[in-house]
Amino acid sequence: MFSKEMFINRIVLDNPWWRTGHIGEEYSQVRPRLFIDTLCHYLMLDGARRAILLMGPRRVGKTWLIQHAIEKLIEKKHVPPQNILFIPVDVPVYYGCELEELVYEVSRVSGVNPVTDRMFVFFDEIQYRKDWETALKTLTDSYPNIRFVASGSAASVLVKGARESGAGRFTDLTLGPLSFYEYMDMIGEDESLFDSIERTNRVFIDYINFGGYPELVSCLAVRENPRRFIHRDIVDKVLLRDLPSLYHIDDVRDLQEFFSYIAFHTGTVQTYEGLSQGSGLSKHTISKLLQYLEEAFLISKQDRVDINALSLKRTTQFKIYLTNPSLRAAMFQEVRGVDDPYFGYVVETAVSAQLGTGDERMDWRYANWRNGKEQHELDFVQINPGTQRPMSAFEVKWSDGPFDHPAEIKGAIAFAKQNGLNSLTVTSRSQQGKKYLDGIELSFIPTALFAYRLGKSRLSK
Repeated sequence: MFSKEMFINRIVLDNPWWRTGHIGEEYSQVRPRLFIDTLCHYLMLDGARRAILLMGPRRVGKTWLIQHAIEKLIEKKHVPPQNILFIPVDVPVYYGCELEELVYEVSRVSGVNPVTDRMFVFFDEIQYRKDWETALKTLTDSYPNIRFVASGSAASVLVKGARESGAGRFTDLTLGPLSFYEYMDMIGEDESLFDSIERTNRVFIDYINFGGYPELVSCLAVRENPRRFIHRDIVDKVLLRDLPSLYHIDDVRDLQEFFSYIAFHTGTVQTYEGLSQGSGLSKHTISKLLQYLEEAFLISKQDRVDINALSLKRTTQFKIYLTNPSLRAAMFQEVRGVDDPYFGYVVETAVSAQLGTGDERMDWRYANWRNGKEQHELDFVQINPGTQRPMSAFEVKWSDGPFDHPAEIKGAIAFAKQNGLNSLTVTSRSQQGKKYLDGIELSFIPTALFAYRLGKSRLSK
């Protein structure tokens, strides 16, 4: 179908550093994500015969990250450019080749020997290659001088394959949407921003509307039409192509309408019954769609605990957060202030995004219970995986009311007392400081600053 000349031309196009010693300008002119240090750390581990799986949602910069890692390998680690191979396996000209065959063919064009030379091989969008996990494990075992990296956007396919066939040969890394900490770095802001809370809050709201995707931050043309970018490159490709092909979904209209519904209501408490009524779908179908959307890194589902921090045996109530608040802004409209009735939920979604995706946030719950006629809730509770008891908790507010009147959050305080927590973090619009009520230390912090610290802490881990 494709000639040898076309094959070679495509290889050379995908690996420009062989000729120039540098990655393409479309990548070099963009500020690297801070996650680059984590990836390079694993790339350079001596003696680690493990492939790296780089997972994450579409358009969060996995390919950019790989390109910047290649640049660092050449410039900082002095790896010969010809020893670095980049292979986007979803390119049609590569379809007929097995992974090992691709390595040999690309190596032949580069002029290196995959048996004897120290090499770095990057497979981009590997999840659509049949039996990739077996092939990658075989490559890792057979070529100890090569460090393999494979990226993909389908968590279930990648993780399942890694666990079933990887046999200790794969290291999983997840690249999520930009945290507020990374967003500030990308736009050139530092912690001096927090000297002015009003300016801080404006930047934070910009992050909520535009900040999750590197291209929305760095490319003015994309930012001028975020709706087109989000729908064409993220929502449509995931909902119309990725999920239907991976999970054999026949009616993509149900998937589209359901995702639109939960995206609009991000951060709210949901039930299977309520979602069924709101979407017109069966509870069984909803359960499957939630799983698919979570495995595609589009949403995070947060389960409920009661006043005693106990999980319910039968999960009927939960919260759903978009992994990236700018998804909602692009699909519907930007949020700019408390006049928007969903503003508080979107702010909560932005804070939730700082906790990461998938397994990163498996220890987080929210608390909801009734005391007489009063309904109480605490937004985020971190459960110790060993003891299954609360380690910490925080309440998200875009208001200074609780700082002046702590009794407004008496439910959260009651939860802390009930579960032996001596302190509780409460976010605010602008106030910072400590107060005490019923023996509980209340640490108030502006929401934007708290989100920044959460994102920074997660990256440092």
